[in-house]
This record gives sequence, structure tokens and C-alpha cells, in this order.
Amino acid sequence: MIRAVVFDLWNTLVFSPAGSPFQRMKELLRPEQAHLFPALMRDGMVQAYPSVRVFLEAWQDRAGLDGAQVDGMAQAFLEAGRQAECFAGSPEAVGAVRDLARVALLSNTQTFGLELLDRLGIAGRIRTRILSAEIGALKPEPAAFEAVQRKLGVFPGNLVMVGDSWTDDVEGAVSAGWTAIWVNREAKPRPDHDPDHPIYEVRSLDRVPELIQGLQDGMRCPTCLG
Repeated sequence: MIRAVVFDLWNTLVFSPAGSPFQRMKELLRPEQAHLFPALMRDGMVQAYPSVRVFLEAWQDRAGLDGAQVDGMAQAFLEAGRQAECFAGSPEAVGAVRDLARVALLSNTQTFGLELLDRLGIAGRIRTRILSAEIGALKPEPAAFEAVQRKLGVFPGNLVMVGDSWTDDVEGAVSAGWTAIWVNREAKPRPDHDPDHPIYEVRSLDRVPELIQGLQDGMRCPTCLG
């Protein structure tokens, strides 16, 4: 029985024409600083910072960032949040799923710059949110999925993960014993996987409520394509 459906945030529910602010940060690093990017990005997504400025200032000396770099990186986060918008049908799909099961948000993201959750109405529709920067773990790490299970008080077999990332969302969920729904808007080839694990596939979120209803009714079709 499906008791809770957990949604990824970026590139599943919302997108930003400005692109990933972390990618912009990477582009702003000088060649001699580039090796620090993986640690910088991870720190921003597993540590809770009150603002992007505090985050960047914590790295300014360590990475040798100059004022122009700090300003450019801070602006990248502001633009990504300001330009963010929901994919068509996302709010309606979440609302329909709420009629069938509990809903939650699990996202690899920082704690700052998330005013978009209120602006886009996501905060009102998904009140339970688990952010990597609050739990200190990133999908697909088991700790991220375990945090959701503890928060919701739900067993793995009663949980569904809905997300666009095959590695973070699908493989992470399957490893945790969840059911996975892969949001494959670009019709990418499905990677090889264990056929014994139920992995469902949709082109858009408007197919998710119907799929959840089918799972509630006992449907088992790992090659389902919506």
C-alpha cells in the first residue's frame, strides 16, 4: 500500500531558465580554484547557511574568491530563484496525489534562496520538506532516504519517489527499498537496472496521480510508461 509520495524539487517540480547556480559558480572559478568546486558545492548542499552571502564568505578565504566572484555567485543564486517557475501541471499533479497519499519533498539543495517555494505555491501544497542542507546528506545516499522514513514514520515499501535524476532519485529510491517513478521528459534511453525492482516512467507529472492510483489498486508493471 502506498502511504506517501515524495517529490524531488529541481527539474521535477520546478525549473529555472537561469540554470543551476552551482554551475554558474563553477564557471566563475579560476583554473587554479577549480579543484575546490566539488567540496564547495557539497558544503553548500549539506550545511545549513542563513544566506548565500554567509555561505560564500565562509569559502572566500579558503577558495581565494575575490569580490567580483562572490558578487557573481551570489547573483547566480538570486537569479535562479527569481526566475524559477513550475513545470506545466505540476501544482495540479501534486494536489491530485495529495488526495491519494501523503506528500513530501526531498531535495538536494541549500537552505537559502528558497523563497520560491512560497511564491510558486509549493510550500502550501507540500508541507513536509526534507532538504539535504538540513539533514547533512545528499541523494542517493541512504541517509537521505532514511531521514524521510523517520520524518514520515513510513516503511520503505510504502514510499514512492518521483524525480528526474536516474542516479539521485531512481537508483537512490530503489536502493532504499522504495518504488521509483522516473520523470523522463526528454525520452532518454532507460539505463540498465535490476528488472525485479519496480521502476515506473512518465513523460510529465500529470501522469503521476493516475499511476499512484494504479499502485494503490495493486498494479505491478515495472515497464509502465505514461
